[in-house]
Amino acid sequence: MKAKKAIALVISVLSALALFAPATQAAGPFFPKATEFFPVANAPREFRPLLTELFLVGRGITNGNVFNDSVLVLHKGELIYERHAGGWDKDKPHQMYSVTKSVLSALVGIAIADGKLKGVDQKVVSILKNITVAPGQESKRDITIEHLLTQTSGLPGDSDDEANAVAWWDAKDSGKAAFELPQMASPGERFAYSSGPGMQCLAALITKAVGENLFSYAKRKLFKPLGMDSVLWDAAADGVNYGGFGFSMSPRDMLRLGYLYLNEGNWNGKQIIPTKYIEASKPKPLLDETYGYAFWNSFDNGRYPDAYHASGSFGNFIFIMPGEDTIIVRTGSAGPATRTVSRGMGSSKIVEAIFMGLVYPLVPLKGVPLEYFIANL
Repeated sequence: MKAKKAIALVISVLSALALFAPATQAAGPFFPKATEFFPVANAPREFRPLLTELFLVGRGITNGNVFNDSVLVLHKGELIYERHAGGWDKDKPHQMYSVTKSVLSALVGIAIADGKLKGVDQKVVSILKNITVAPGQESKRDITIEHLLTQTSGLPGDSDDEANAVAWWDAKDSGKAAFELPQMASPGERFAYSSGPGMQCLAALITKAVGENLFSYAKRKLFKPLGMDSVLWDAAADGVNYGGFGFSMSPRDMLRLGYLYLNEGNWNGKQIIPTKYIEASKPKPLLDETYGYAFWNSFDNGRYPDAYHASGSFGNFIFIMPGEDTIIVRTGSAGPATRTVSRGMGSSKIVEAIFMGLVYPLVPLKGVPLEYFIANL
């Protein structure tokens, strides 16, 4: 805990130095067409690229990665900074890990506006049918969509050994199998972050509610209107896209998604996500980390109280800073040493012990099948 507070202090200092003075009122938001991108502009004098990069390195360290693969900064609708390294570029899809949750959250808002979902207070069992509720776990019937979005459903979280039970990955109905895992708490009783059961339930129920493949629905309702053409999305054995991981997109498409949230769900006059839902999605503006609808507040919010972000393992971030009219995107991935160790899995008990003891615990990926994790390093 002391180490985390020390890191938080350093990051807060860097944050205070790195970014921007309060933004002046922009003439009006610019929305690029599908075949366009944001115009390139000179950075304001307050912007310090090196300190911004260091700020993002610090955030990456807490998420299992040191090096910045890509860093992009959009300020007042203009691209003022872009840098790529390690073979990555502006258009290459990058594994997003838990940023997938934030994409899923956006689709909940769209499905509600579409009339496919009644609202965040709708109960999961009203959509996922033929659910078996074990004796003593009757409160599972009270789990709502909002409980899943806020990771307060009572289903296994990263702190629970049950989170490693990933039988849903190969199940004929991944949402049902995930929902039927042992309940650890009553709905709303505790926050327990996980990339597995709760998020897969959410992906499955949206899929059932909209009546089509989730990725197809997302392309039609979200990605195409924004001009996001780099997107990829892996799926479980039953064809339901993963809810807590498995989504990939380019750094520039990350900017587009962040810009949609910056503009309260509106894209060039069309309300893609309801403003009311966007507002509900935001974490409370506190100095300690808090969680909204799959978006994080952060401990460096002293200077930027309205900032929030989507976060994925290895330091994949979309920082949304409404007060500064700014989006900051950072991608990160496992380093060469981690990949080398992962390739040795199964060949040596020593290598396996190193991987499971040192590498795997670095990132919050319980609930993600180990095979998938290793294959995507």
